[in-house]
Amino acid sequence: MNFRPLYAVALACSLLELAGCQSLLKKRDPDPAPSAAPVAVTPAVVAPVVSAPPVEAAPAAVAVDENAVPTSQDFEDDAFATVTPANFRAQFTQLKTDISKP
Repeated sequence: MNFRPLYAVALACSLLELAGCQSLLKKRDPDPAPSAAPVAVTPAVVAPVVSAPPVEAAPAAVAVDENAVPTSQDFEDDAFATVTPANFRAQFTQLKTDISKP
């Protein structure tokens, strides 16, 4: 096998890479020395602090009759009373249509 073309391509690629990195090899000017002249510094502007409005007290608790609030147990009792083995399919279909309504 003749590797000369491969060596030529590798040499050409290496030379191109070195040419691209030439800017890295150049000496750069050192940072200029700080001047002895005084520099005018503007004072920082401080925004006034805005205080938060006073927080109102939480509203008083409202008394609720716990027996008036429907719970899942109430619905279960109604379901046991209305759904029987004879009509459960009709009740299930009715429930699905009620749920699907917007």
